[in-house]
Amino acid sequence: MNFIRGTVMAIVLLLQPIVLLFKLLFGRRAQDAPQQLQAINHSAIVPATVVADSEDGIKNSNNISQQSDATGSASSPSAPPAGSNSGDDDSISLPLPFAEYEVFLSFRGPDTRHQFTDILYRFLVRLKIRTFRDDDELRTGEGIWPNLVKAIGQSKIHVPVMSETYAHSKWCLMELSEMAKRRKQEKGHIILPIFYMTNPRDVRHQTGPYQSAFQQHDKDFDSGTVQEWRAALNEIGALKGWHVKSKDEQGAVSECVSDVVWSHLSKNDNFSDTDELVGIDDSVEAVVEKLSLDVGGAAMVGLHGLGGIGKTTIARAVYNKISARFDRRSFLENIRETQQQKDGGISLQKKLISNSMRIDYVAPINSVEEGRRIIQDRVSQFKVLIILDDVDESFKFEEILGNSGNFACGSRFIITSRNMKLLSTFNESRCKLYEVREMGPQLSLQLFCKYAFKTDSPPQDFTTLSEKIVTTAAGLPLTLKVVGSLLFREEKSIWEDKLSMLEKAPQKEVKERLKISYDALEYETKQIFLDVACFFIGMEMKIASYYWRDCKFHPVNSINILLQRSMLKIGDDNEFQMHDQMRDMGRAIVCEENIEEPWMRSRVWDDKEGTELLLNKKGSKQVKAVRADYHRSFLGGMKPGQFQNLPELRYFEAEFAEFSGDFNNLVPNLKWLRLHFHYNDGQEPTNFDMSNLVILDLKGSIFLTDDWGGWSQIKVCLNLKVLNLKECALKRVTGGTIGMLKCLEELDLTNLQCNNWKQRVVDIGELPSLKVLKTIGVKHIPSYFESNTDDDEEEDDDDEVESEGEGIEKLPPSLKVLHTSFRVANLSELLELEELVVENCDFGLEIPPMWWKVSKLKSLTLHKTKFIVVAGTAPSFDQLRLPSSLTTLNISNCPYLEWIPTLENLNNLTELTITKCSKVLEVRGIQGLTSLQSLVIDDRDDLIHLCGLADLMRLKTFEIKESAPLSREALLLNDDSDDVFTPKIILYHIDELQGN
Repeated sequence: MNFIRGTVMAIVLLLQPIVLLFKLLFGRRAQDAPQQLQAINHSAIVPATVVADSEDGIKNSNNISQQSDATGSASSPSAPPAGSNSGDDDSISLPLPFAEYEVFLSFRGPDTRHQFTDILYRFLVRLKIRTFRDDDELRTGEGIWPNLVKAIGQSKIHVPVMSETYAHSKWCLMELSEMAKRRKQEKGHIILPIFYMTNPRDVRHQTGPYQSAFQQHDKDFDSGTVQEWRAALNEIGALKGWHVKSKDEQGAVSECVSDVVWSHLSKNDNFSDTDELVGIDDSVEAVVEKLSLDVGGAAMVGLHGLGGIGKTTIARAVYNKISARFDRRSFLENIRETQQQKDGGISLQKKLISNSMRIDYVAPINSVEEGRRIIQDRVSQFKVLIILDDVDESFKFEEILGNSGNFACGSRFIITSRNMKLLSTFNESRCKLYEVREMGPQLSLQLFCKYAFKTDSPPQDFTTLSEKIVTTAAGLPLTLKVVGSLLFREEKSIWEDKLSMLEKAPQKEVKERLKISYDALEYETKQIFLDVACFFIGMEMKIASYYWRDCKFHPVNSINILLQRSMLKIGDDNEFQMHDQMRDMGRAIVCEENIEEPWMRSRVWDDKEGTELLLNKKGSKQVKAVRADYHRSFLGGMKPGQFQNLPELRYFEAEFAEFSGDFNNLVPNLKWLRLHFHYNDGQEPTNFDMSNLVILDLKGSIFLTDDWGGWSQIKVCLNLKVLNLKECALKRVTGGTIGMLKCLEELDLTNLQCNNWKQRVVDIGELPSLKVLKTIGVKHIPSYFESNTDDDEEEDDDDEVESEGEGIEKLPPSLKVLHTSFRVANLSELLELEELVVENCDFGLEIPPMWWKVSKLKSLTLHKTKFIVVAGTAPSFDQLRLPSSLTTLNISNCPYLEWIPTLENLNNLTELTITKCSKVLEVRGIQGLTSLQSLVIDDRDDLIHLCGLADLMRLKTFEIKESAPLSREALLLNDDSDDVFTPKIILYHIDELQGN
């Protein structure tokens, strides 16, 4: 034993010089490392642009200080050495870009690095929140500032830890100023200040230790810079935050901050459509049990069963039930449909990455292999919940996502499919299967009655008929819904007739039973149903209605019938939605028009078949609608000969189309043209008959030359109702193109890039039929357009009008919807206006003195609008009113807005949002909003106390921004005059708020 002890002592003595050498080489980071980045897990690495500025790039394990119980961090989670790798760096093929940081943590190293900041950082790490941990001491060169600005700009949440000597660091003040600037200019940036061992009053007013810091700054920096820093401290020091008064509070405050950060980042993405949730509790519990949530490793469960049997509904319910247990989650719907589209696999990968990383992933993915590498590098490191809905043979799990065994421990996958055999091939046959069976008789009857009678049970005289019809539905929820909706309020004789038809339908053919509802439709409604099934899923209802009306259909009546019969749904954005079984049935009906020859069908929705039809110059009088994608072909673009056999074509949609040649009136019946193309010199159509065109959608197209001959073609579209130039890139619009469109009702110029608008374009105010105008994001537009007196006259550059948001002098009184970034001068004349959105308007919204008398305005939104100006001679402040017809009022991110007109006359208001309006000190009249159902405000005591919640008898939703939800989380309130959060937590519950 003595020999062993001696040997160990000898080894320790030999190692001591080596340890000292390492400390000398790597211990002085303050001098050697200009900056550091903190990643959230073992495998993250620093972007190459940052590594070039840093010798060691990342903090090593010595930077994590292990706190004792005395520091209040006994409950702190243990963290891996920040920035360390579990393996070789070569194993990571892609770096973590700045865009993927979610929190920017700013602090003064000497004050908090080895205490509060480390504790907070470990809490954030535990929640898998990607945190950029900054430290002013580690910066030595000005070249790193652009990287810090980028990190601040791309982080969603900023957490400045304002300690006693925070203001002594120019870096900290520069960062704080940048945070304040981002908060004002960009939506979505949140600042959560922490006042560590310092008085918030000193921060706001630069007194105490902050006063001495600024005495030195006044000598070292110009007055403009110092004033900017003072303004930032004053603004951020007035925000709600946390006041850490002693080291004993460090752990509790860190945990509270991390929970609030998580609540901001974790959006409520649960599904709310619960109308189908009849009798599925047992199925949900069975699936959850098969997932074995308490067991390590990655697991997979496959739901299989007939189409329309409720697989997706159960998957959504499971998702809602368990998603909060995972670091990241993603629900990928309609995979079978997506896989059939061009680059469908890449689309699925982008959605998965966006959902999982909580970002809008817009970077190009050039191949499925590249997308798989990104998923394996950046998504698989998290504990994820991924739902893969409606999978068929075309979906290859490992090709799209990679090996499921590489995902973090505890990850779970749920796959729905009609094919049980297919599911058994996933995950090397370790996929647990769950068969979704038909509903039992009692539950089937309950679901059927829900749609047939709007109750849970049938009337006595319909009981026998109901039971017989339920039997024919064979327990399929979709069939029960559709048939029940079909029979709602129908006579008993109709019920008996439909029962006879159902009994004759093949027992296993869901389509045949659903088709009974289709067969009962009138001709017009059938055509509208088939149009939606083939082309218009996801399309805004109002846009498609223009098309149908010009086809002499009556869309309002037909859509209502389809809604009543559960054959169609309308989404939150008024877009068409349809169950995949309904969609497949509609497309099958079209295919049956001619099984072998697609060009003999009424609708060719498959872009492969559509492109083949055109390139082979096929077609027939039967063809009414075609979708094509010229990106799939190397045979050139759209040429006249391709349309010679399509005389009845009414709808045409094409991607990557080059459009040129003499069309010689080949498509005289075309009503809707959707093109995404890049125009080059010499590529323009001639004699393209647009006289019957109702909708022209050129969204995202690029016009690369100054003069596109197509403008002269558009002039003759005298029947045009909708013109969409959203996100187009133009060089100029000339010669009265827009002004000639006297029937135009909707004009969308959102984010249009146009350098030169010619002055002689007819005034938008002279478009007598215009109802919808959208100009948000347009950089250059004339303040008004003069009449075109000479189309042929050459115009020089002096005639060009460029304006950045100065205003539009005159708008047509017919307008019903206006989205704009420009000053609206004649607002009092827009008596038909129903929806007004003013965004990024430097000149503000002018409220006419008698505007409150407007009777049709339902929705008003102000966003990033500096102030409200009273036009002309204004009455007294107390007399200003908004239109009493308003049902929705949203005022957000308006930091320079100082007052809001009283709300006391808004008796019809149901939704009110007032957030990020820091200078608004009072909102009058909230107590009198007797119809209010939804209230969203900032977490400010002054606004909260003024709400008078007890008087809002119809209030259903009360949301406080920049705070945890009131129903589940703690609302932190101050208990002193510092107007900041303290560790004290007061719990409020919805029942208490409602006085129950």
